[in-house]
Amino acid sequence: MQTTPDSHNVPQAHRLGTSEAGSASPVEFIEFGLVLEMSLENHPTFSEAVKAALIPMDGEFLFELPSVDRPGGKGRIAAVRFAYAGATDRRLAFAVLGEDGLETSIHTPDGQPDHLRSFAESFVDVLQRLETVAAH
Repeated sequence: MQTTPDSHNVPQAHRLGTSEAGSASPVEFIEFGLVLEMSLENHPTFSEAVKAALIPMDGEFLFELPSVDRPGGKGRIAAVRFAYAGATDRRLAFAVLGEDGLETSIHTPDGQPDHLRSFAESFVDVLQRLETVAAH
């Protein structure tokens, strides 16, 4: 298994490396990607591996969907939240399992299709509203 950037979906500044401007990917993406890679070896499903990889990052698993690139492929995408890039609050990110079922990559919301990003943001909004209601 190999954690790699997806050059088609990730803005240059968020690849595992540097951009033209010289800014690096959040180190948390690399950490999460490496832990996810190890978790895939010990967990039967992608969602379970993502959940396990989020534990040391105090992250939150939101949902998992099949990748729409190829019908019947092994690709999956999971929406998660954890603190990265200097933020103190949890931010949205996406963990992607490649169509081969082996390669993983971590992406910012900017690198995802509008409908997926919008769905994930709405999902977070609903969770926050439920937490507010439960607190009262």
